[in-house]
Amino acid sequence: MNTPFYVFMKLLPKNAASRIFGIFVRLRIPFVSKLARNAFAAYYKLNMEESEFPLKLYRNIGELFIRRLKPGMRPVADTEIVSPVDGVLSQTGTFDEKQELIQAKGKTYTLKDLLRDDEMAKHFEGGMFATIYLAPFNYHRIHSPVKGELVDASYCPGTLWPVNVGSVERVEGLFCINERLTSRIRLEDGSEILVVKVGATNVGRIGVVYSDKLLTNAGKLPRDCKRLDWKPSEKVSFEKGGELGRFEMGSTVILVVDKKIRERHPDLFKNRLGSAVKVGEAL
Repeated sequence: MNTPFYVFMKLLPKNAASRIFGIFVRLRIPFVSKLARNAFAAYYKLNMEESEFPLKLYRNIGELFIRRLKPGMRPVADTEIVSPVDGVLSQTGTFDEKQELIQAKGKTYTLKDLLRDDEMAKHFEGGMFATIYLAPFNYHRIHSPVKGELVDASYCPGTLWPVNVGSVERVEGLFCINERLTSRIRLEDGSEILVVKVGATNVGRIGVVYSDKLLTNAGKLPRDCKRLDWKPSEKVSFEKGGELGRFEMGSTVILVVDKKIRERHPDLFKNRLGSAVKVGEAL
């Protein structure tokens, strides 16, 4: 049964509405912006004790949402792969007979549909995945889950459905129709991991540290293509736990690892399923 909210969201021009909302949260109107900032922090019970600056120094909700943390607040575990974000690890699975990912109970989608690239999907045959959902109160910077080198990145234009439980359980192929930005990282031994960053309603922007041009839902990227591929002009390396990007509202990160990594870590993700994770924690 379709709820009024579902019908409303289906009819809403979600990308345009999100851009308008983004303008609002980035405004610097004396008193009004501060009032909205304070209300946001109070409503979501943000832990400002771990933030880089006190609440009063963030000029609006937009700055507050992408706040950095004090040094040392997210120790990096001595494991090969760590969590790239704060959130809840809601789904995990392996690519055995099919390259299907679990969206919710009774709903799946394929890796090739998520990536819109059959060749890349084939490269990750025999691997595994994990989905991490970020709530509004979470820290929204994205970090590298491994030490490695950026191979390339890709942008898939799409819409901006919410990624809350209701939408995940109702909207078919949600993560394949929402906008997403993928970073492909190669480890020293040649194994690879994908960090798929999925946009959501309200602002919907995803940015990365290695290119100012790759900023979603900001009018910088073409929307009339199936997929846009990007390669770095010079070497881009990441330390494990180093900053990779940010969500300007939203959303979800999907990690995809190849067969080599799965063989080294057959229980990867399994022990954290359904639990809260933080940047730098072992998965």
